[in-house]
Amino acid sequence: MTNFIDTYQIDKDICFELIKYHHKNSEYKHVGMTTDNNGLSTVDKDVKDSVDVEFYNSSNDETIRYFFKILTEAVLRYMEKYYISAGLRTSITNLIQYYPPGGGYKSWHCERSSTRYAKRQLAYMVYLNDVPDGGTEWLHQNFKLEAKVGTLVIWPSDFTHTHRGIISKDHGKYIVTGWFEIQ
Repeated sequence: MTNFIDTYQIDKDICFELIKYHHKNSEYKHVGMTTDNNGLSTVDKDVKDSVDVEFYNSSNDETIRYFFKILTEAVLRYMEKYYISAGLRTSITNLIQYYPPGGGYKSWHCERSSTRYAKRQLAYMVYLNDVPDGGTEWLHQNFKLEAKVGTLVIWPSDFTHTHRGIISKDHGKYIVTGWFEIQ
């Protein structure tokens, strides 16, 4: 039986360019936030400790546009494999996140946890650097994935795929993450 958590490999060069984009961006950079049960965005470093840079699917930045091209190719393969016929598009807002040593998304969560996120069908994440003692784990699948540069992961957004970051005490971790929503 499949766990519906699929991985794809992307070129490391785009990963390094996305890290550079995170470093140079100041306009859309902020402390990582989560959404509580009332739909309010909050900062709680016991839950999520990160520095996030938002980027948008309407971006004119060459690196971002190229990333979306690669991401589109992967999700089309995923959709074909699982016979998903609904029209999907990336959410307007996507994130490049930096988790410092000891930081991360520490709590179990899913990507469609409230009506605010009801359109989310799939989640995606790309590891932008190697983190030998970090990665991601999915609760119900009893599945762990090590953070390896260039690994793109796509999975269902619902409670069936509750997950959290594996926290590295010694290494920082960069990821890109976002969602595919039904059109």
